[in-house]
Amino acid sequence: MSAVRGYQNWYIDNFRCGLFVPPSYDNSKKYPLIIYLHGYTDTTTWNLQWYNEPIVSDDPCIVLTPKCPKEEIYGWGDSFDPRTSPMMSKTYQMMDMVKKSFNLDQDRYYVFGTSMGGYGTYGVIQKNPDMFAAGYAECGAANIAIAPIIASLPFWIFHGSDDPVVPVQPDRDLYKAVLDYGGTQIRYTEYPGVAFTVDLLPDNKVHLQWNLPSGSDIAPDNKVWYCRIYRNNVAITEVYNDKNSYIDITANGPADFEYKITAVNYYFKESVPSQSITITLE
Repeated sequence: MSAVRGYQNWYIDNFRCGLFVPPSYDNSKKYPLIIYLHGYTDTTTWNLQWYNEPIVSDDPCIVLTPKCPKEEIYGWGDSFDPRTSPMMSKTYQMMDMVKKSFNLDQDRYYVFGTSMGGYGTYGVIQKNPDMFAAGYAECGAANIAIAPIIASLPFWIFHGSDDPVVPVQPDRDLYKAVLDYGGTQIRYTEYPGVAFTVDLLPDNKVHLQWNLPSGSDIAPDNKVWYCRIYRNNVAITEVYNDKNSYIDITANGPADFEYKITAVNYYFKESVPSQSITITLE
């Protein structure tokens, strides 16, 4: 298995994990391991940023992306339940397989997750406080009792102020608790909501318009660099923050098209998507 390069799937019975190994992998060198825990049903991991230049040349790493079936109601677990979820137990088994097949730097294991994976990220750090060198969570929530553990390692929290699925307040509370505990390696980025409208112009041109929230340039962490527009869950363009509209002339009907927008800050971190808007082209 250690001859693999690039992205492929590994299995334990029916449990599937994506595994990426940089093309330049050299068994005489040690490589960091990144664990990505996806959100509910959002299992697409073949195109993560670590697979591309300049990272694969400047900071090559091995990336493990386990896949949690939606019927697994315990997901990746969380920091409120002391038990390890079945899917995280399988993930630890897969990590052992990767460790046996590749030369890993065990001082550089990293974990991050989104939404359900954000809950899971907090959970695995709580249950394995010495396993990871750093981590970050997007749109998760945690037991505030883990603040001393989070304070002991570099950690970055991301959340959208208007998240309709996972409320933002628990992440705010955890960040404050870590600071109160004396944590100095914690960073918190909250993306303000973006107002977004879509209407149809003549000749089936789709006009998108949005308003960036006031105060979004208070600090570099929160400053919007550009907005990314998605059509049917595929990014179609990026628009810099000096503009607040875009006309899509590439959508062809008859069909329904779903649009949503995200904001990307100066650290290349992307906000949670806006509420989607569907428009019908005749």
